[in-house]
Amino acid sequence: MQSKAMLLLASIGLFFLVLLAPAIPTILEIVWPKDDVRLRISEQYVRDPRWFGNSFRAMLAPFVAAARGGGSYREDVKLRTDEETHWAPDLTIAPRERLRGITVGERVRVGEGAGIRDAYALESLDVEPHVVARTLTSDGHLHIGDSVTILRWIDAHGDVTVGADTNLAVSASCGGRLTLGDRVRFERVWGMPMASRTAAAEPFSFVKGKEPVHIGQVDVDAATPLILFGSARISRDTHIPSHVKVHGSLEIEPGVRIGGNVIVRGDVTFAADVGVRGHVFAEGDVRLGPGSRIGRSGGVKTVYAGGHALIANDVEVEGWVIADSGGQTL
Repeated sequence: MQSKAMLLLASIGLFFLVLLAPAIPTILEIVWPKDDVRLRISEQYVRDPRWFGNSFRAMLAPFVAAARGGGSYREDVKLRTDEETHWAPDLTIAPRERLRGITVGERVRVGEGAGIRDAYALESLDVEPHVVARTLTSDGHLHIGDSVTILRWIDAHGDVTVGADTNLAVSASCGGRLTLGDRVRFERVWGMPMASRTAAAEPFSFVKGKEPVHIGQVDVDAATPLILFGSARISRDTHIPSHVKVHGSLEIEPGVRIGGNVIVRGDVTFAADVGVRGHVFAEGDVRLGPGSRIGRSGGVKTVYAGGHALIANDVEVEGWVIADSGGQTL
């Protein structure tokens, strides 16, 4: 009887030893750590936000070199397909004209209601209202009138101004200031900065629902990131020197200043006059109220919305604004 009991105890011991065996390396690492250095992550790869425009320029460079300095010039250029390419130093596309191929000139003007494929200007590109264009590229400034429809992308080395009710399609980028008017639709915009000049000057209101946790200056620890579970609201004029992470939705009242990143699992709403020196990432919608500022001059920051992005008047973002479900100025 005693031998049977001993055999049973030995069997139980071996069973637990088998269960414990996979955990032994973990236990040893905790007691005597060997891999105690921080995880190194390469940050060298940065996507070129102006890849479309720069690639297009490179493909057209041989044509421009051959055509520049003369009068009118025409040639078939091999891109993905053979494209008829037109050159003139001062090139004007007449109102409501329908033009195939690529239009290139020192100065290019697209008349009201015209329909074109691609236009590339070496100095300035001016697009009048109600134009439909596949792509627009400028080595100088780019001005787009009201109610223009872009089918793919736009890019400029200089400043870009975009009129009301324009659709910027997949990408809009520039090396200077990108200024968006009222009700401009976009997916990805890049500017240094991206700025809005619209009529939506009233602070954004907050969605009524379950009362969020209120965070004020007394709740802020200068040395510790602010991590909150559930929905939260940061009170007016609170200054947070570090990062903010919210496992819910976040509402930010006017005058709040945040020195780090804002990471939100739900929606984020800036009522008005909110400043963030870091990035803003939200899995839901991003609503940037009037006077809000993201980033700092000379820095590159990103506003990312997994849902929609809504932008009121006098908002400035140094770098990207990306909206997976589409963005719009108000």
